[in-house]
Amino acid sequence: MNNIFSKYKTPALIALAIFSLSSCLKDEGFNNGTYGMGGFAGGTFVSLPAAASSPYSIALESKSGNQPLELFSANYENVDKAPEDITVTFAKDDAAVTAVGGLTLLPASVLTFTSANPTVVIKQGTRVSPNFTCQINTGTLDPTKNYGLAFTISSVSKSGVAIPANLKTVVYKIALKNQWDGIYTVVSGLVTRYNSPGVPANDALSGSLAGNSDVYLITSGVSEVDIPASGNGSFRWSGNGGIGGIDGLRMAINPTTNLVTWSCSGNATLTNWAGKVNNYVPATKTFTLNFRWNPAAATREYTVVLKYKSKR
Repeated sequence: MNNIFSKYKTPALIALAIFSLSSCLKDEGFNNGTYGMGGFAGGTFVSLPAAASSPYSIALESKSGNQPLELFSANYENVDKAPEDITVTFAKDDAAVTAVGGLTLLPASVLTFTSANPTVVIKQGTRVSPNFTCQINTGTLDPTKNYGLAFTISSVSKSGVAIPANLKTVVYKIALKNQWDGIYTVVSGLVTRYNSPGVPANDALSGSLAGNSDVYLITSGVSEVDIPASGNGSFRWSGNGGIGGIDGLRMAINPTTNLVTWSCSGNATLTNWAGKVNNYVPATKTFTLNFRWNPAAATREYTVVLKYKSKR
């Protein structure tokens, strides 16, 4: 604060600066717990960061018997760390699942909790709890359905801690891993960047994809898989550099024809490359893929062959 107020030379200007600063920081919705913001001195909150990504997709193996289902953590939101152990208690929230739409309620019979009321503990001197984990038996689930499971914070053991409405409920979309889910090796490929349509950039990012890191195909529906936007498992430029601007990349595979249709929620211009092959060969677990984006500007064209390597 001293650095801020040293600029002001008179009491009147100092008062104006204090008023302006406090006005910027006041937020009725924040102060009354309607929503949260980590690390702010104006209040103390407990929130579920995963709630911001709801519904959060999870793909599980289909097998009899219990397997661990690792879900969300809880955050203590204050400039200081938790002054004591804080127990956060949750309740299953079927209404939140119904509100999303398109999801079948996950049968309660397939879940096992270690206690009647699911809880996590934010330990003294920390800000984040361990992930809440329960057990799930997927052996009886229908592989053609997308199931929904939701939890809402019902109470916090420490008094004076608010629960922000926008970060108190997390919804999960749970499906069985489909037949295409897995880690794939880049067998071959070519990426071409253009400065404008028909004018290749001839830069270091264009060229062969051989040697690029593995690609992850992640179940997002009965016959759909997503590719990460960045980091492990994402598509790369030649030389293995990360690609930006194609978040939400998805393949829909027709299980009858094995043809692939591309979509991209972060870039509507990304589509199948007309006249090129986009298909899957079950016998060899191999995808031949061709897609392009920005066709009317700085066009990018991508062709790649992926071969199944292992489970993800």
